[in-house]
This record gives sequence, structure tokens and C-alpha cells, in this order.
Amino acid sequence: MRITFASLTGALLLLIVAMLVYSIVRPSKRMWPPPAQQTWQYYFVWLLTLLSFGGFIVIGLLDWNSLGWPAIVRWPVGLALIFGGNVLAWAGVRQLSMKTTSGSKGPLVTDGLYQYSRNPQYIGDIAIIGGWAIMSASVWAIPLCLGGMLAFVLTPFAEESWLEELHGDDYREYRSRVGRFFGRGCL
Repeated sequence: MRITFASLTGALLLLIVAMLVYSIVRPSKRMWPPPAQQTWQYYFVWLLTLLSFGGFIVIGLLDWNSLGWPAIVRWPVGLALIFGGNVLAWAGVRQLSMKTTSGSKGPLVTDGLYQYSRNPQYIGDIAIIGGWAIMSASVWAIPLCLGGMLAFVLTPFAEESWLEELHGDDYREYRSRVGRFFGRGCL
């Protein structure tokens, strides 16, 4: 059962990463951000994302602590990352709006969390996935979680040409002073 869930989740992650790479290389035919809400691209991307997150959880539970890591380390570190990641991600959603977070056009937000990082929500998502990988200590879940983290590292690259097209010089100026993830000049 673990192998089946891990294989399915791995296939979903490969599809997500391939879709993001395609969106980076061919921005005029991108899958993310979707051309509009209620399009097949919109539903496809969100379905893959939700199924992948579900896959991480299921695999982690089915293969719980197969690495034998001590609970005294796993639980505090994992929970801190999951909790902190959720706070960061949801604060970013609140500031940006759920509709804009979902890939719809919206105003360029450059204050609050977005004055420190162009992608605080993705930092939060990466922390959540990393926290689950540590907490579950699963030999099957960790590589899948790393694939999910890779997807969240790639996602901003798929969005940047769209944001530049949408916001022009304002986005270019913002991009020049605020880092993609942390500080200026960082990835």
C-alpha cells in the first residue's frame, strides 16, 4: 500500500514539476498561473496540488517514523515548522486575498510581508512540507516532500513573467529591491 501511494504521489509531483517547468519555458502557454479562474488549467493545478499534499500526509502516516528518529526531536521541530509555515502562508493569503492567491489578477502587493519577500506564502508552504517530512520521519515521505518543496521553489519562476506583464515597471522595480524568497539577490 505504501508503494502504491508513494508511486501515485511521486507521479503527481513529477507532473506538477513538469507543468511548472513548461510554464517557465513557455510563459505564453503557461499552466500556472492559469489564464483565468474556472478554466481547466485552474482546476487541474489545484487538484494536483491538493492530491499531492494529501499524498504526503497518507505516506507519512502509513510509514510513520520508519527512520526511527527520536520523538523528542521530531515533534517540536516538525510542529514548529508546520505551525510557523501555516502562520506565514495564511498571513500572506490574507494580505494578498484568496482570489489573487489562486492565480487571478489582482493588485501588486508590496507592503507587509511582501516588503521582505516576494513569496512569503511559498516560504510558508515549504516550511509546512519540511515540518511534515521531519515529523513523519518516513523513508517514503521525505523524498516526496522534497519534490513538493521543489515545486514551491519553482512556482515563483513560473509567475514572474506573468507579473511583469500584468504590472510592468512597478513589478520590475519591486523585483529589483525585494528578494524572491529572502532579502535582496537571494534565489
